[in-house]
Formats: sequence, structure tokens, C-alpha cells
Amino acid sequence: MRYFKWGVSRLILESEPAPTFVPVYIEGMDQVYHESREFPRPIPRPGKDLAVTFGDAIETDQGIFGEMRRKWRDIVSREQAKDPEAGRHVGVLTENLKYSEEAKELRMECTMKVRDEIIKLRRSRGLPDEDPKNSLVATWRAEGGTGQREGQMADGSWVKDT
Repeated sequence: MRYFKWGVSRLILESEPAPTFVPVYIEGMDQVYHESREFPRPIPRPGKDLAVTFGDAIETDQGIFGEMRRKWRDIVSREQAKDPEAGRHVGVLTENLKYSEEAKELRMECTMKVRDEIIKLRRSRGLPDEDPKNSLVATWRAEGGTGQREGQMADGSWVKDT
């Protein structure tokens, strides 16, 4: 699995009321929609096996995400002291809420927690642990070493930047 982007963490951290998170692991999409498929690309490959595994629902205002949501509210409160409109609407952030080290670290931590929950489902399917470097953005930036962003990489893997 590639690294997870921050959108999922922003939904967990910023949404009010707190969303319920249900981890889902989909196995076999690489066969149904493999990057190497030729024209017509939007049509899935029929006859391939696909398995969808659902985990237990997790209340995000408690448990593993509760402390992170509290930290986010603290960051927003400090920012609102400077600008009353800061953080009032999901998706509308000040520069500090977007780019401060504290905010970035919190989003990364939340994204890794989401990824950890999905990895638990992967393990429950009897699949081996993946290489830990796959969860890092730096791994995918260096992929192939050619500056190529999409297609088949030097190590044989396929990357599609969406």
C-alpha cells in the first residue's frame, strides 16, 4: 500500500460531529484495474477475484483518534485567537493551520493511525507484513530514480499519480 494522503486525516481531525471510521481493506484491485491494462482503461478486467474486508467501527472522538482531535482543536483555538474565522469551516484553513510543523505532524500521525488500522485488516487476511518504507512519502518520491511519476518503475512496480 502506498502512503496515505492527508485528506483522510483532515476529515477525522476537523469534522464536527466526529465521524465514525470503518477500516476497509480491498484485495485484488491490482488485478481488476491494473495499471498495465491497455485501452479501454476505464473498463475493469472481468473474472478476477476481489475480496473486501471490513473492520470494526471506531469512534473518532475517543480511543486512538480522540487525543489527536483534542490537539487539533487546541491548534485551531490558538489560531482563532489571531483570526476569529480560522478553522471555522472544514477545508478552509489559514496558512498556519496548513503548513505549521505542529499541524503537519498531527496530520501525519493521524494518517499513520488510519494506515495501521488497515494493516491490521491486511494481516487478518493472512497476508504478510509489507516493507515499512512503503508508508513513507519519500519512498514514492524516489521511486524508479528517474523522476518518472507514473507507469512501470525500475523495480517493476506500477505507479499512477491520481
